[in-house]
Amino acid sequence: MDKSHTNNKQTRVIMKDNKILATAVAAIFGASVATADISLSDNLTLSGFVDASYSSTDNGNRTESIGLDQVEVDFAFSGESVSAEVHLHNLDGDTIDLEQAFASYDLGNGVIVSGGKFLNLLGFESDEPTGRYQSSYAYSFDSAAATAGETGRRYAEGIRASFGVEDVAIAVSGYNGLYSNAAADMDLAYDAQVVFSGVENLTVALGYAEDDNSASIAEAVNVWASYESGQVMVAGEYNDVTDGAGNEGDSYLLLANYQINDNASISLRYSEQDLDGTANDVEKFSIAPIYNFTDNLSAFVEYSTGEVNGTDNDSFSIETVFTF
Repeated sequence: MDKSHTNNKQTRVIMKDNKILATAVAAIFGASVATADISLSDNLTLSGFVDASYSSTDNGNRTESIGLDQVEVDFAFSGESVSAEVHLHNLDGDTIDLEQAFASYDLGNGVIVSGGKFLNLLGFESDEPTGRYQSSYAYSFDSAAATAGETGRRYAEGIRASFGVEDVAIAVSGYNGLYSNAAADMDLAYDAQVVFSGVENLTVALGYAEDDNSASIAEAVNVWASYESGQVMVAGEYNDVTDGAGNEGDSYLLLANYQINDNASISLRYSEQDLDGTANDVEKFSIAPIYNFTDNLSAFVEYSTGEVNGTDNDSFSIETVFTF
C-alpha cells in the first residue's frame, strides 16, 4: 500500500487518520507523507528510520540472519509552489544509495508536476517497513527485492503529472525504464492510477502499467481496496500481469488488521502468486502481532508458512524499527 513513506510518528496500529489513503495519495502526487521531526531550516527538514531484525527460514535448508537491515535518511524541502525530496538509504552496511530524488511544482487547481527518481504508482504494500503490517512482503519468503510478478516497489527515473479534486486523485507517469533497465532502443514505460475515497472509510485504487523493455512485466493491471471500521481494517489486492515473452500470471493478497489498544495490534495476511513460464509460484500465510513501545520505537513478530514452487517454506522473524 504502499505508497511512499507513512508518517513516522503514526504507528502501524493506529488507523484513525486513514494511513492507507494518505499514503496512496502521496504516492500519486510524487511526494512522501513522512512528517520530519528534525527541522534544519525554515524550509528544510529531515526524517528517517533504522530497521533491524532476526529471521529464520526453513525450506529444507534452514538459514538464519540477525543484524541491521536498513538505515534511511530523508531530506524534504518545501517552498511556496515548489517542493523536493532526497531519500538516502544504506542496505549493506557500507554503501549509501540514492533511493529517491525528485522535485514537484504545484500548478494550482489540484495539478502537480514532478520529475526525478521516485516510487512507481502501483501496488498495495509499502516499500518501507514504517508502512507495512508485516516484516515480509506478500509474494516472497526470503527476498527484500520485488518479485518477478509484483507490480509495486520499483524506483524509476521519469516525470509524473497528477490531479486531485475532493474524493478522486489521478496520476500518469512516464519512465525511461520501469520493470527493467532502460534499453538502447528505449520504448517509454509508463503507469497510471486512479484513487477513489468517496465512500466513508473505503479507499479503492485502480492502476495500469506497461514496459515494452521488460522481460519480467511488460503489462500489468493492479487493483486494491481497503476498508476501516472501528478497530478493524481489511484490505485486498489483485494483480494481472503479462511478461515480455507473453506468459500470463496473477497474484492476490487478503489482509486484516485488528487494533487491540493504542499500542498493540495483530495482522493476518494470505497471498498467492501464479506466474506461467517462471519459477515464481508462491502461496503464503502470515500472522504478525505488533507492539509500539514509544512513538518512535515499534516491534513485531511474524510467522509465515506456505509453499514456493511446491516446496514447503516456514519463516519466523522479529523486527524493530526506530523512526526519527
